[in-house]
Amino acid sequence: MVGNVELEDAKLEHMDDLRSIPLWRARDTPERSLYRMYEAMISGVYEALGPETEYFWYQRKWSLQNISDPHDSDPVRYAILACLVEELVMAFNWRLSLGLRRDRHHQIRESEKDPHIPFTPLTRPPWTTCVRPVSREDLDRFPPEYVSVVGELVLERDGSNKTFARRNIITNVGWLYTI
Repeated sequence: MVGNVELEDAKLEHMDDLRSIPLWRARDTPERSLYRMYEAMISGVYEALGPETEYFWYQRKWSLQNISDPHDSDPVRYAILACLVEELVMAFNWRLSLGLRRDRHHQIRESEKDPHIPFTPLTRPPWTTCVRPVSREDLDRFPPEYVSVVGELVLERDGSNKTFARRNIITNVGWLYTI
């Protein structure tokens, strides 16, 4: 799956259609959405993260704080999932600080001089703090171009995200911060 753009592109062709089907949405879960985000990142098709983040944002019943621990047996996937949840919490808090609301009743400031719109910050689920960084041994199965000389997973050259860096993963997350 690493770098498999064709596979992710093929899936992307159908995601908008699936999201428009009420029965599919009713059966979808935050965990499935999170794994779709993981697949986008690991394949290198980052543009899939924007629509998936928007989709998650407007699923009002879904709570980032209540995403259950996937106990994923793959340490790299587990680390990426934990980082995604932590970064989504920051991205959603950023949206809330702008006055955006998950129920679509946005509270937009009239000018820069207006005070920030109050909101209750979201928190991450406790399980993310227990997920360890990836180790060099975890990366043995990855092609050499995805492993740095110091043993980090490199998903995006020149990546600078601190949440992922704490778990030895080099990437950026700008797609999570789209509006």
